[in-house]
Amino acid sequence: MEIKGKNALVTGSAKRIGKAIAVNLAKEGANVIVHYRSSKEEALKVKQEIESFGVKCALVKADLENLEEVFFLAFESLRIFGSIDILVNNASIYYPTPLEELKEEDIDRFYNVHVKAPLFLSKELGLSMFKNKNGRIINIADYSAIKPYPNYIAYNISKGAMLTLTRNLAKELAPYVLVNAVLPGPIVPPEDLEDKNIPLKKTVLKKWGREVEIWKAVKFLIESDFTTGVFLPVEGGRLIY
Repeated sequence: MEIKGKNALVTGSAKRIGKAIAVNLAKEGANVIVHYRSSKEEALKVKQEIESFGVKCALVKADLENLEEVFFLAFESLRIFGSIDILVNNASIYYPTPLEELKEEDIDRFYNVHVKAPLFLSKELGLSMFKNKNGRIINIADYSAIKPYPNYIAYNISKGAMLTLTRNLAKELAPYVLVNAVLPGPIVPPEDLEDKNIPLKKTVLKKWGREVEIWKAVKFLIESDFTTGVFLPVEGGRLIY
């Protein structure tokens, strides 16, 4: 599918990977809905950057832990642009949940953001894409869904569920809507990470990736007309270490 002239929604697109995807979609000629929860100032800067490429951009605030706001995001995106051709489920939460400290509320939070929100956004927007006989849905998962690391069990299993969701949607929405997942590895270290070399010890390429590497994977999956239900790792070789 050609990107130019299409309408896209990228969740969690005020910062980091989501921002890179949104801005690069705009560079390719797509109109973009920038979703954010609390980073309004950053989202406004992203909007300004996107509009500098001569395309349309709108901001929509929504808390993806609240299902009513998830539906609002879907319906508001359709209202603004009339149709959504590309959905990138990028929004994520990330914090440690050691097994001995795991609480039900942790599981609920991770599943709300990584499973329920992508599912219902994909339902509403995917069915609209299906009706239009064209669309792409891309879920930003994590390599840990395949090779989990310790102390993040709630995060890991919710990203695993996202992979099952990806393949199920690929079947449900075929043949018109192609649904795939990207599995990032060490992409730009968090600011609060004390030792930035620790995650690289089990990474074949021994370096951090950049947000643009995830964009390259997303771009391929949008433009491919014969790829659906796949998990595309972009993780510097963590899965083969």
